[in-house]
Amino acid sequence: MAIRTPTRTQARQQRTRIRLLEAAYELMSQTGVDDTSINAIADLADVGFGTFYNYFDSKDDIAANVLDCVIDNLGRRNDLATQALDEHDPVKIVAISVRLVAHEMSVNPMWTSWVAHPELVVNRMRDGFRPFGRRDFDRAVLADAFDLVDDDFELAWGSLMWMLVGGVKGVLDGRHQLESENRIVEGILRMLGVPPKAAAAATTSDLPSPPKLEIDFSFKSPVAPPTATG
Repeated sequence: MAIRTPTRTQARQQRTRIRLLEAAYELMSQTGVDDTSINAIADLADVGFGTFYNYFDSKDDIAANVLDCVIDNLGRRNDLATQALDEHDPVKIVAISVRLVAHEMSVNPMWTSWVAHPELVVNRMRDGFRPFGRRDFDRAVLADAFDLVDDDFELAWGSLMWMLVGGVKGVLDGRHQLESENRIVEGILRMLGVPPKAAAAATTSDLPSPPKLEIDFSFKSPVAPPTATG
């Protein structure tokens, strides 16, 4: 099937949409979602206030789309961070990937706003990270490293996301120390059937520095955005 070349108008609209997403990400990463205004996004993107609504229905809408782009970026960054492990240590691959996500969620103000609404962020993460998670889980199950209840990937995957978001929310709420990230991931691995000693060993190694990778703001998730964050 031939790839259709976008018209000039479509290309211009795509560039404007990307500028808005880039502006929203920059502002939300500095001050969080709640303290970012549509007017500030439009100003930074150098578009008119009314133009914003040609692309997004609301601040919640653009925030959800930004989050989808960030999730896709984190998934691809995790692949780069764990590529040296190849497929020989599936437990460590999952452990490092989840730890990197937990760390990002704990230090970026944009995530603080989302984690305050766990039911929404869990749904976005569950769907956005699924292609990466499905692949890594399949490797771990094939290597007998994971023992899933009834071999139910969806149950295990959903449980992982709730444990991760709930654990990070506890850190952000001051219920746990930032160092608890490792214990959160250790608990997740044990839930997946990893023996306690192996789970502890997989989460105590030095965490690699997240590789630099530009966020692809042209990414579009097939998942519908949430209706509200507050």
